[in-house]
Amino acid sequence: MGKVHMRNFPIIPFDEGYTPLFGDHNLIIHSDAKTVHLSLDESSGSGFASHDLYLHGYFSASIKLPSDYTAGVVVAFYLSNGDMYEKNHDEIDFEFLGHIRGKDWKVQTNIYGNGSTNIGREERYSLWFDPSDDFHQYSILWTDSKIM
Repeated sequence: MGKVHMRNFPIIPFDEGYTPLFGDHNLIIHSDAKTVHLSLDESSGSGFASHDLYLHGYFSASIKLPSDYTAGVVVAFYLSNGDMYEKNHDEIDFEFLGHIRGKDWKVQTNIYGNGSTNIGREERYSLWFDPSDDFHQYSILWTDSKIM
C-alpha cells in the first residue's frame, strides 16, 4: 500500500488566491479574509476559481444544502481545467442533486478525463442524512496516482 504525504500549507487570503467567477453578490468574504460564504438566491448562485493550477492536493469544503423543494438546483464542489480546455477538460466533483420532499437526497461524484466519461467514472449515492440540517465536510484527496 502506498503512502500519502501530507503537508500543511498556509491558508492565504481569499483575494490573493482566488477570483470570483459569477454571483459576486452571493459571495461574502469573512473578516479573517480566508473564509468565504457562498449562497444562492432566486436568480443566481456563486462561484470562484483559483489563480493557481494544481497537479494534486487536498481540497475540502463545508457545505449546507438548501432545504425543502430544490428540484432543478444542483450544488457542486468541483475541480476542473475547463477554463483552459473547454472541449477536452478534466474534472473531479461532487454534485448535490436537487431534492423532492419524501425522497432520498442524492450526491453524484464524477471523475472525467479528456472531457469524457469514457475516461473516468460517475457514481450516484443516496445520502443517509439530511445535508440541509447542518454543514458537512466534503473532501477530495488527489495524489499523483489516486483520487479519493
